[in-house]
Amino acid sequence: MPSKLSWPLLNRLAFGLAVLLRWAHELAMPALTRDMQTQTESAVNLLRGHGVSLARVNWQDVSAPVFEPLNLWPPGYAWLMAGLLRWVSPEVLVGTQVMHWAGLLGLLLAWWWLLKPLKSRLVPYAPAVIFLFWGLSNAPFHLLFGTDLLALACYTGGLAVLLQLLTRPARRPPGPGPLLMSALGFGACLLRFAYYPLAFFLPLTLLVFAWRWRPQLRRPALASLLLLLALVGALLLYQARIAGDAYYITKFYTQLATEAPTAARLGLYWYHLGQFDPVLYHSFFSNELDFSRVPHGVALRVGAVLAVSVVVAGVLALGLRQEWRAAYRQGRLWPTPGVLFHLLAGGTALLCAGLLTALSLRYPAALVGWFAGGRWTYVADTRYFLPAFMSVSAMLLVLTLARPARLNPAGRRVAVALLGFSLLLSLATRDRRTAQNLLKEPAFFMDKSQGISADVRQLDRFLRTVQPGEPVIMGRNYYNKRVEIAARLAGHIVLDADSLLAHAPLRTSRPTLMLFDLNPDTPPTPAVAAFLEQHHARQRLWLPTMRTIILSVEVQP
Repeated sequence: MPSKLSWPLLNRLAFGLAVLLRWAHELAMPALTRDMQTQTESAVNLLRGHGVSLARVNWQDVSAPVFEPLNLWPPGYAWLMAGLLRWVSPEVLVGTQVMHWAGLLGLLLAWWWLLKPLKSRLVPYAPAVIFLFWGLSNAPFHLLFGTDLLALACYTGGLAVLLQLLTRPARRPPGPGPLLMSALGFGACLLRFAYYPLAFFLPLTLLVFAWRWRPQLRRPALASLLLLLALVGALLLYQARIAGDAYYITKFYTQLATEAPTAARLGLYWYHLGQFDPVLYHSFFSNELDFSRVPHGVALRVGAVLAVSVVVAGVLALGLRQEWRAAYRQGRLWPTPGVLFHLLAGGTALLCAGLLTALSLRYPAALVGWFAGGRWTYVADTRYFLPAFMSVSAMLLVLTLARPARLNPAGRRVAVALLGFSLLLSLATRDRRTAQNLLKEPAFFMDKSQGISADVRQLDRFLRTVQPGEPVIMGRNYYNKRVEIAARLAGHIVLDADSLLAHAPLRTSRPTLMLFDLNPDTPPTPAVAAFLEQHHARQRLWLPTMRTIILSVEVQP
C-alpha cells in the first residue's frame, strides 16, 4: 500500500526532473539561429518605435533607413521578446534562454494535463516513464528553433482543454474551457503560420462531438469557433495592413536563384514526396547515428528507417485496434478517453503531415545552399513535423503503458525494446555532444573562452553606445558571424563592402556615422582601402581574439 500511495509523488518528481533535464540540455547546447536572430532584431526595432520591422539601407538617403515590416513570421515572438528585453533583461541572450525554457516548461505542462484524463487507464508509474523518456531522449525534440516550442506548447494546451471537455461528466458545465481552448490555439497562430489549420482543428472537433454526443456543448463549441475566427481574422488584417502580407500564406518561400518568390509556378510536384521526412523513425531517433562514417552508410540508414517505421506502424496498428475493440465492447464506440486521446493525437499528426504535403505538392522546391541536396521543400524539413513527432511518441508510450493492456506480450516487448534502444542511443550521444559544446570554443554566442568573452563584452558595449535609434551602417570586407549578430541585435544595418561600393558616392541628407569591420589577417581590397581613405576612417576598436578591427567613417552630405 505505501508504494502505491507514493506513485503520485514520484510521478511529480519525475516530471520536475524531466523539465530540469531539458532545461540543462538547452543550456549546454544553446542556439541563436537565423530565425531567432531576425525576429529578435524586429523586437529591438519595436522597442525603438519602428514597429515589428527590419532596418534596410535607403540608398537615396543613407541617413534615413527604411524599416520594412516583418512578414516571414507572425508578430508573436517579437512581441514576447520585446517584453523580455524591456522588463526582464536588456541582454538578448538572457531573453532567448528564457523563451526556450518557458517553451519547454509550457510544452511539458500541457502534456501533463493532456494525459490526465487517462490516469485510470494507465499503469501508476506511466507519467514518470513518459516524461523521463522525453526528458532524456533527443527525440522527438528535433532541431528546435525559436517559435517551435512556444507554438506547440500553446497548441498542446488547447488540445488538453479539448480532451478535458470531451471526457468530463455530461452534466458538468464547460465553463470558460471552450474559449480558453481557442485562445491557446490562437496563441500558436501568433507564433507560426503553420498552426492555422491545427488551431481550427480544436473547435471544429469539439463541435463535431458536441453535435453527435454532447448537445450541451454545441453553443460553447460555436462560441469558441467564432472567437477563433475573430482572432485569426484580426491577425490576418494585421498581416495585410501592417506587415504587408503573410509570407507563407500569400507567397511561397522559395529563395529561387532564377526568379522572385511571387513568380513561383504552381503545379503538382509529385516527385517532392520522395523527400518526405521519415516521421515514424524521427519520432524516436534523431540524427545521432552518422551513417556516412561507415561503409554502405546510405543503405544502412535506409534499412534502419524502414525497420523502425514498420515496427512503429505495426505496434500502433495493433494497439489502436485493441483500443477500438475495447470501446466497442463498452457500447460507446467513440467517446471513451482512450479512443479520444488517440483520435486527437493521431489527427494532429495527420493534419500536420497533410499540410506539409499539400504545400510541397503545390509549390516548386527552393534552391538553397543550406539544405542537403540544395533543394528544399516542406516535407523534407524535419523540424516542421514536431507536432507529429510528439503525437506519435505519446501514442506509442500510452499504448505500451495502458491498463488493461492494449498490446499483446510480443507487441509490448517490441515497443519496450524500441523505446529502450532510443533512450540508450540518446544517452550515449548526448554526453559526447554536450561535452563538445561545453569544451570547444563557441561559434558566436555562448562565449565561454575567457578571451573571447572579454572581446564580446567590449564589442557589445561599444555597439550600444552608438546613439540608439540613429542610423548606423555596419560595413564589412569579410564575414564574421559574431560581429554581424552583435550589430543586428544592437539595431544596426549590416551590408557587405560590394553593396557599399556599388552605390558610391553615397547620398545622405545629414552627417552619418558608419562602422566598418576589417579582418587584420585579410588586407582590404584596393577599392575598400580607397573608400576608407577618402572618408578618413579611424580605428575605434581592436579585438585580438576575435580577429576584428572596427573603424568609424563619417559620411558627409
